[in-house]
Amino acid sequence: MDSVDPRPPGGIMETAIYAADVAAAVAFYRDVFGLTVVTEVPGRLAFLMCGQQMLLIFNPELSQQPDPTHAIPRHGATGQGHFCFRASDKDEVAAWRAHFARLGIPVERFQVWQGGTHSVYVRDPAGNSVEVGEAALWGFD
Repeated sequence: MDSVDPRPPGGIMETAIYAADVAAAVAFYRDVFGLTVVTEVPGRLAFLMCGQQMLLIFNPELSQQPDPTHAIPRHGATGQGHFCFRASDKDEVAAWRAHFARLGIPVERFQVWQGGTHSVYVRDPAGNSVEVGEAALWGFD
C-alpha cells in the first residue's frame, strides 16, 4: 500500500437522513424535488439520485439493528437533521420558494445572508430541515 497521503475529497457522494416513515419521505423528495428513486426497501431504506450525489433515507430504528446479511456498519441518528440543496443563484432560490408555495409547503425561513446570498428552508415529513441555498454562500461556483 502506498504511503502517500490522499488529497482531500472532491465532494460528498452520499447524504443520509432518517425518517420513520420512509415512504412519506420518498414521496416528498421524489414529488417536490424531482429526485429519482434508485433503490427502495419498503419501510427500511431508500436511495435517491440527486445529480452526481445520492440522498439516502433510512428508518432510524431499523438502520441501527444488526443485519447478518449485510456487512455495512450499523448507523443511525435520532432527531431532526439538516442538509442543503445547491442553487446556482438567488433566482433559483426564488423559484424554489415559489414552488413550495404552489405546493402548499410552508417555508420555515427565507434567509438573506451577509454578503447577499439567499436560502429558503422547509421541513420534510420527518421534520428534517431542508435548505435550498445559493452555492455562492460558501464561495462555490
